[in-house]
Amino acid sequence: MDVFSTKGLAPKLRREYWNDAICEAFTDLVTDFAVNDDINAELVSVPLGDLTYARVQTTSSKVTHTKHHAAKAKDKVFLLHLQLANKSLTTQRGKEVCLDAGDFTLVDSSSPYSVDFDDPIAMGVMRIPCDALLERIANPEDMVGYKFSGQRDISGLLSQMLRGFWTQGNAPTTDAINRQLANSILDLLVTSFQGARNTVISPNSIRRERYLHILRFIDYNLCDPDLSPTKIAEIFKITPRYLHQIFAEFARNRETVGQYMLNRRLEECAQQFQDHSVSHQKITDIAFTWGFNSMTHFSRVFKDKYGASPRAFRNEAKVSLN
Repeated sequence: MDVFSTKGLAPKLRREYWNDAICEAFTDLVTDFAVNDDINAELVSVPLGDLTYARVQTTSSKVTHTKHHAAKAKDKVFLLHLQLANKSLTTQRGKEVCLDAGDFTLVDSSSPYSVDFDDPIAMGVMRIPCDALLERIANPEDMVGYKFSGQRDISGLLSQMLRGFWTQGNAPTTDAINRQLANSILDLLVTSFQGARNTVISPNSIRRERYLHILRFIDYNLCDPDLSPTKIAEIFKITPRYLHQIFAEFARNRETVGQYMLNRRLEECAQQFQDHSVSHQKITDIAFTWGFNSMTHFSRVFKDKYGASPRAFRNEAKVSLN
């Protein structure tokens, strides 16, 4: 547990200290207080698996995440803002969300936003890595700017759970419990959004979202010659058997993990063979760039897929362009 408090600091040091503290805990932000001579603020944060959950208490202020902050952010994260006391107004992407005690909303670090607190407030803030949501929902950005009610439905259950976290006076103490709690929170968050939007939630929805996330990961890492089903399973903290089961369930034509990786690499190579702007690059260099490490193997599998050798395919593409 980390605690940051302006108590005991000289008044002239409090604003800078507080801004450093919230930037360290969440993302780059700047806080402007209504009265700079009377700043009282405290942040208590605890790790929950890949998440961080904090209780923030401050005097009247406005928090701003600027275009500059968004542009230089290294990692895309989402922040869940849960109103614990009084009210706040969150503005992002042209949407305004007014929160009463118990309500919550999400903001996205990849674009500017602001939060206004006219009165001294208490707020729960949860830092959620983008990848943690992508495992559960294809477009987590859809949840940004949505007001989750703390008084009803599944969102009310999640609100009660998150508020109770602080009133109980003690947090989970083991890594296993922390991870389990984090997964439960994220599952409830996505389910409450889908339920509120009248989205049909099938029993396999979470597995499908994980499958889509794995596809994005593979596409982003095709250039890695060491990419393999075993490595992918390790990164996603699942067994190779479960990885193959996911592909067997959702992949087109029951394509295996290895087949998907091979086909995507071949597609990227074929696209570059047809691209006049890279016609000066050697076939070997292109193949190795996309994760192949044997020209014999590459030539054979390329011909199997496209019916022509890489050189013949490229020459035919040049003729077509001319």
